[in-house]
Amino acid sequence: MKYTQDYKKPKFRFGTGFYLTVACCLLIIGGASWFALSKINNNLPAPKTENNRSEYKDNVSSYTESTAEKPEETTKDVAENVSSEPYSSPQKTDAPPTAIPFTMPVEGKVIKDYSEDRLQYSATYGDMRLHKGVDIECENETAVSACADGTVLSKTDDAVYGTVLEIDHGGGITVKYASLKDVTVKDGDKVKMGDIIGKVGTVPSECSDNSHIHIEVFKNGKSAAPLKALGLS
Repeated sequence: MKYTQDYKKPKFRFGTGFYLTVACCLLIIGGASWFALSKINNNLPAPKTENNRSEYKDNVSSYTESTAEKPEETTKDVAENVSSEPYSSPQKTDAPPTAIPFTMPVEGKVIKDYSEDRLQYSATYGDMRLHKGVDIECENETAVSACADGTVLSKTDDAVYGTVLEIDHGGGITVKYASLKDVTVKDGDKVKMGDIIGKVGTVPSECSDNSHIHIEVFKNGKSAAPLKALGLS
């Protein structure tokens, strides 16, 4: 007995809803594509036309003319400013004062130095006392010279220091030369460093000490250590 069976391929059928869905998808894809193309076209530069080339040439020409005129105007303005202002040389600053050179009034060793607050023994009085000057040992009648250039302020006779000559050496420095005799200058005289102003005499208040000259130095009106103030220490 022969067995036979008919086989038939299944038939797929789509309904109306399927086709509507496909159509909507196509519309959405098409709209998106059109929107993208329109954005790209808007961003693209405009094609060069004859009008665009003309505008570009005009812009270049106007820019070149404006830049060419600026250097002439600037140069003219600078020239007017320079010519209208008077020339003035740079202001010179005050140079620092030059140190005045000093020298010793006589040659000899210091036998008693300046003391502002330290008591020293006085052989004449036999006690301890301050010493506001410096004593330089030398023979009696030794020539005494000016320590530096200066102007004689006064000549006085003092019971303590004998004949005293006061000289202004400038820079705030005044020197009193004590225990002098045979003074060769007077008030107002100009002296130079090394000029002889007198001879060594006797110091009444220091007569028990070896023969010497006593000098005192004042800086801006105040008593100062002589050798230090004169730069001789």
